[in-house]
Amino acid sequence: MMKLPKKLHGIELLDCAQANAKSGLYTATQQCGYGNNILAFQKELQKAGTEIGIQISGLNDLDLETKKIDRGRDFSPDTPEQI
Repeated sequence: MMKLPKKLHGIELLDCAQANAKSGLYTATQQCGYGNNILAFQKELQKAGTEIGIQISGLNDLDLETKKIDRGRDFSPDTPEQI
């Protein structure tokens, strides 16, 4: 029988969940030490978010690749006179 990883909590759980978010809920649940107990994983994830002041409704909240982040914005002035 394969030993499950230790159940993670707090910031360690958030880090692990974020690192595994792209792989899906089932994989993240296992990698963070919760085996097949998705409900316990989600509850602990929400608790960990609350502890650091962020609201997490699900694993998708941690998948930064699915978030639309505008990194290519141009903040330069249109003309030299606007500098």
